[in-house]
Amino acid sequence: MTIQFESGALEEYREAAQYSEDRFGLGLQFVAAMQAALKEIERDPECFQPAGQGMRIYRMKRFPYYLFYHHQPKSEVVVIYAVAHHKRRPDYWRDRLP
Repeated sequence: MTIQFESGALEEYREAAQYSEDRFGLGLQFVAAMQAALKEIERDPECFQPAGQGMRIYRMKRFPYYLFYHHQPKSEVVVIYAVAHHKRRPDYWRDRLP
């Protein structure tokens, strides 16, 4: 299984890690939580909550972020479309979908 980040999601990941470091000194812990999240998604991408249009939501543990992703079973690819703070405006990332 391959996990890819859409460019906007990758930037959000970097910003969230930097914010966690600057504000709380938890940047490395955020990165570790993201790695754990990606492993869980990779193990069973279909087990997390559907979000419409084939999208799913992974709610990060310890940090207030959601990963919005799409699993393409035939090609064994998971694309992360957003690393969204749970208080951010909903669906802002939908224009990133192909």
